[in-house]
Amino acid sequence: MLDYLRRCHASVADQEGVTFEHIVADGGSTDGTVEWLHTRPEIVSILGPDRGMYDAINKGLAVARGRFLAYLNCDEQYLPSALHAVARLFDRAPNTDVVYGDALVVGPDGEFLAYRKSYTPLTWFILTSHLYVLTCALFWRRELGATSLRFDETLKDLGDADFVLGLLSRGRRFVHCRRYLGTFTLTGSNRSLGQNAKHEAMLLRQRTPLWLRWMTYPVTAARLVFKIVSGCYWEASPIRYDVYTARSSTSREEFVADRVTFRWPRPRQKLVR
Repeated sequence: MLDYLRRCHASVADQEGVTFEHIVADGGSTDGTVEWLHTRPEIVSILGPDRGMYDAINKGLAVARGRFLAYLNCDEQYLPSALHAVARLFDRAPNTDVVYGDALVVGPDGEFLAYRKSYTPLTWFILTSHLYVLTCALFWRRELGATSLRFDETLKDLGDADFVLGLLSRGRRFVHCRRYLGTFTLTGSNRSLGQNAKHEAMLLRQRTPLWLRWMTYPVTAARLVFKIVSGCYWEASPIRYDVYTARSSTSREEFVADRVTFRWPRPRQKLVR
């Protein structure tokens, strides 16, 4: 994933209007990542074996010094001025614990696939469906980490859903940043779409009270109505965005999507720029 990591880092490095640190935790890649990290002194590198993705994220959070925290998978990017927009929202709303935004789903070459608008995270909705806030557009105050809130390292793919459920159970206040903050790349090998993710989804649902399991269909209907009212199924076209690609690793490439959709791409869908 070194090529994607380079793009991810570039999308962090060109953020304006804020100060930040970028921490990369690598558990022993053999694709040149370690050698590349040695050439990037601006990156705080954590190198060495780990017990999986969420263990690596926890290691990064443990050394992070920023007022606000977030994480990216290497196949994700921040859109221009995303961090500035988030920091301003936190400063304007001092009682906010978590800021979440909207995201774009793109193909390996940066081509538009779908827009994903977020809506208020609610425990009932997540337990009976899925986490509908993409973590490439999720940020939280550093103080939440001081309460020993960490990702569950026993999970391999859905620790983000468990993490958000933990925040909700603690009564944390979420605020929506109504703009596209990041991109999620559909590479074809995303862990969150694999068989283990489905297994872990079943494990999370086992925490659901029995009465709520019986109410799955009514709750799902309520969630969809809530999603409609939140405006998640509509977006004006065209959508313009700038990301780093394999063709343009030193500057962002502009994309214009004239035909836009909210639908998550189906497996093996032909990718059209």
